Amino acid sequence: MAEIETSSSSHLVLARKWRPERFSELVGQEHVTRTLSEALRRGRIAHAFLFTGIRGVGKTTAARILARCLNCEKGPTPEPCGECPACVEIRAGRALDVSEIDGATYRKIDDARAIIENLSYRPARDRFKIYIIDEAHQLTDQAFNALLKTLEEPPPHVKFILATTEPQKMPETILSRLQRYDFRRIPLATIFARLKDLAAREGAEAEESALMMLARESGGSMRDAERMLETAVASASEGKITEAEVAASLGVASRSVVYSVLEAILNKDASRALTQVRELYSRGANLESLGRDILEALRNLAVAKLPDSGALNPLSDLPDHEAAHLRRLAETASNRDLMRLFHLMADAHEQILRSPYPDLLLEMAVVRMATLAPVMDADELMRLIRANGGGSSGAPPASSGGTSSGSEGVRARRMKVEGEVNAQAPTRPAASQQPYAQAPSRAQARTEPPARVPAASTPADPDLPDLRAHIRSRRAALAGFMEQGAALSLAGDTLTVTARNDIYVRYLTDNRATIAELASEFYGRPLKVELVTGADAPTTPSSVPAAPPSAPAPSPSRTRALAESRSEFPQVRANGSKPEAYRAPAPAPEDEAEVATGNSGAMMAEAAKNVANGSAKPAGPSKVRSATPEERQAVLQDPEMRPIFDILEARLVDVRISEPADESKN
Repeated sequence: MAEIETSSSSHLVLARKWRPERFSELVGQEHVTRTLSEALRRGRIAHAFLFTGIRGVGKTTAARILARCLNCEKGPTPEPCGECPACVEIRAGRALDVSEIDGATYRKIDDARAIIENLSYRPARDRFKIYIIDEAHQLTDQAFNALLKTLEEPPPHVKFILATTEPQKMPETILSRLQRYDFRRIPLATIFARLKDLAAREGAEAEESALMMLARESGGSMRDAERMLETAVASASEGKITEAEVAASLGVASRSVVYSVLEAILNKDASRALTQVRELYSRGANLESLGRDILEALRNLAVAKLPDSGALNPLSDLPDHEAAHLRRLAETASNRDLMRLFHLMADAHEQILRSPYPDLLLEMAVVRMATLAPVMDADELMRLIRANGGGSSGAPPASSGGTSSGSEGVRARRMKVEGEVNAQAPTRPAASQQPYAQAPSRAQARTEPPARVPAASTPADPDLPDLRAHIRSRRAALAGFMEQGAALSLAGDTLTVTARNDIYVRYLTDNRATIAELASEFYGRPLKVELVTGADAPTTPSSVPAAPPSAPAPSPSRTRALAESRSEFPQVRANGSKPEAYRAPAPAPEDEAEVATGNSGAMMAEAAKNVANGSAKPAGPSKVRSATPEERQAVLQDPEMRPIFDILEARLVDVRISEPADESKN
């Protein structure tokens, strides 16, 4: 019984039993071992080192090898002898001058002070006193502060080697005092070769697929791979390690099962894919690992369709039979479909990681992937159509909304068309029902004579909606303003614009020429625009107010005088302000009769003439009042006043009437 206990206690796991003893045996970290070996060979040895990297990549092992290189009797040397007392004791972990400290346990300032107190003592036997601090990021800030000066300028006989998996948690002041070496993840092929060598040393027969699964599940950590190999060797039946047993012991799906699920998905066999996922779940497979394996397999399928990129190709790390199987599966799917499947699985895997029902999510994801409709490229579709006789083989595919150029060397441009169709929308009228659709542009209207529109085509609607639509297509802002503030009617060659309120008169007056141009362009003949207010609107929409027969027409001399007065004072129209010389004098009492009797045209013409001649005189004391609506209407309907408004392009804002002051009150 004692022998059994002694035998069992003397057993060492593979990670300790076959720990590398030289830099040449430390696999996967050649960039670190090469630098350290060259520094030892040249004697350029730093006083403090920092080894960083994920777990199980050889940080502590490299620290022990470096300690042996420094304290070997033949050293410092990059190749320790392994036979001297220093090499033997350091390998066994009992050397007095090499102290391994767990930073997670001895992390306080008192522990740092104990190290500092022992620095003054010389090594007991070896060349250097070496301190290896593992998980150094666990030290407290106070402990780091205590070691600052020591790490910067330690005694000549002291060397520090710090190892950590999280260097970002260490203070920058500490990192700046250390010579840093970053340990990388060990490649899959390197781990596979190492496991194969260890299995041979242990006398265990193992399938390559089983060793590849162990290497893949290790995640780049050699210690994890050796630990899993130790478990597989201990649980192997009849001394043979199989892929099925390794998958069962690790709780993962074998690579053959993952490829079988993918094959069912690519063959659109949703029932088979779902059954296989359910079987894996019932056996206790880790669904997160299964989702990751499916993602990796989809990535490998996409890579298998690409040209070989050499050593960086992910398929180069796989066994030959797996790579061949992937290439066969990749022939049955397009790159577009593989990308869609990858994105679907990636989204599902992200939900599986945080869902309480990962099995349901994975099952539905597999069913959706297996029932996903394939996507065909447009060029491939056109090739199939031409191959089946649906199109000419020589002409390029015509774009939607256009025609082919007819040249074999020129491809028609395909245009992306998006939108929705409303089945209940009214049918667009024909071109013959839309006279404004054929209206020429302004440039064409200037160079081409307008076509005459037959009288029968004149719209019968008094509000002229077709004309409004034409104005809206050319001047949207003007059309919107006219919809709110003006009514339209057409009689002969006169377009009457009725302002619904005085506030619209100024804007319509300023745009009268534009309205006339657009109306003439639409109807194909010159039109005159007449602007009236709501109070001046005719009794019938198509009638135009006519001047009384007895009213005399404005004389040419009076019209010329008004035009000269307008050109003399251009700022009146620009900013609305009037200089003193332009302000007409208030009418005398005898002039009031003219306003009331409708002879205000002569009065206004005379006032304009006086202003032009500079003979205006200030009015005497008078009382000014606003005209009544009847008086305003009389001014607007006066045939002699109408040309004044037309020439000046003005509007009637208000009429002021002067009355003599009552002298009896003075």
